[in-house]
Amino acid sequence: MRFRFTPAGFLLLSAVVTSGIFGIDTRASMAYQIFSITVSILIMSVLTSLIFRGNFRLHRQLPEFGTVAYPLKYKVTIDNLDKGPHQDLMFVDELSSGFPSYETFKSSRDPDDKNRNWVDRKIGYPRLMSLLQKNRGGAISWVGIDTVPAQDKKQFTVEFIPSRRGYLHFAKSSIARPDPFGLIRSIKSKIIPEKLLVLPKTYRVPQIRLEGHRKYQQGGINQASQVGDSQEFISLRDYQPGDPMRSIHWRSYAKRSEPVVKEFRDEFFVRQGLILDTFIENSTTMQFEEAVSLAASFALSVEDQDALMDLMFVGTQSYHFTTGRSFGKGSNMLEILASVQPSYDKKFDQLIELIGQQISELSGLVIILLDWDTKRQKMVRHFISNNIPVIVFIIQDDAAKISLTPGPLEAIPDRFIPLTVNNIQESLDKINWSDI
Repeated sequence: MRFRFTPAGFLLLSAVVTSGIFGIDTRASMAYQIFSITVSILIMSVLTSLIFRGNFRLHRQLPEFGTVAYPLKYKVTIDNLDKGPHQDLMFVDELSSGFPSYETFKSSRDPDDKNRNWVDRKIGYPRLMSLLQKNRGGAISWVGIDTVPAQDKKQFTVEFIPSRRGYLHFAKSSIARPDPFGLIRSIKSKIIPEKLLVLPKTYRVPQIRLEGHRKYQQGGINQASQVGDSQEFISLRDYQPGDPMRSIHWRSYAKRSEPVVKEFRDEFFVRQGLILDTFIENSTTMQFEEAVSLAASFALSVEDQDALMDLMFVGTQSYHFTTGRSFGKGSNMLEILASVQPSYDKKFDQLIELIGQQISELSGLVIILLDWDTKRQKMVRHFISNNIPVIVFIIQDDAAKISLTPGPLEAIPDRFIPLTVNNIQESLDKINWSDI
């Protein structure tokens, strides 16, 4: 009904219902006359809305990416294939909303639940509607096109604000024309499936330079060619079986008639780890989304550094991605973070195991956690005992903000930074990063 009826149509429909209630007793009230008139107008609007004919071709020009909570604009071209013009047209795109899984519904938390009655909280229908709206990813309003000339085309801009990260799925496009009374829209729809990736929002963060040393990267010559010392020439030596052909010094080979190879310095460079906690457990989805945004912010900050960054998290499985000058840009990692989901059926030990496989190559760790319980403190204590510099961010729920102790970071409390949902940027701006 919201799709078909215009605002004026809803007003008339309300008048029909109201006058129908008060006009039941025709001897006590004259409201039945209002009911008769409004119903007649409504029936005429329905009949005239059935005769809308038009032959159109539609084409969207979607941008490469969008960003959560920022206006997203794209262009749509409508091609009128009829021999006559069409006036007073309107356009809207529909986004598909996938039905959430039972596990997602069960573990989800709606911040508005605290203002609802016991029945709504127990049954969960409002929470289900909230999940459907979230899965849809945005609400696109009707756009007026006015007149499209005969056998001509017209281009216009559609704007909406994405409400979540990940892929938005465009299901179909609809062209509408209101009936002569302006009450009901006559609609012609075309299924045009497309998808658009929405990136997580980011915050202003500085380049974090932990005091860890550059470490030897076994087999990392391709990486070090950009950010290390693998191409620093040391000396020449006689060829030994197994030496690669590309290491042969051909000028010396020509002089001595015996193969001579070049020696290079070992591959050493800075490699920082970025750990994202995806185990929401007792945390809220708001905390998780803020954690993803903070991770995306640090992923972008590595672009201007002479170092590599390894993003590690656990989703449906364990994931490990590397970015830096020789491995693309931080924007590539943003695409990965745009699709990361909370982990419901995995154990926290999997994250510890994943990091343990890379710990010998890491110069420092930026850790973003959703909680500060015993197992997370134990993990941080393990890193510190291995002489790996760490900085820990704890994302707290705004409604359940509590005072946290640094625990294993008691000796370096400046490296322990609790942040509150809805107050992330303000808290980051207050940090004296020179002390970290």
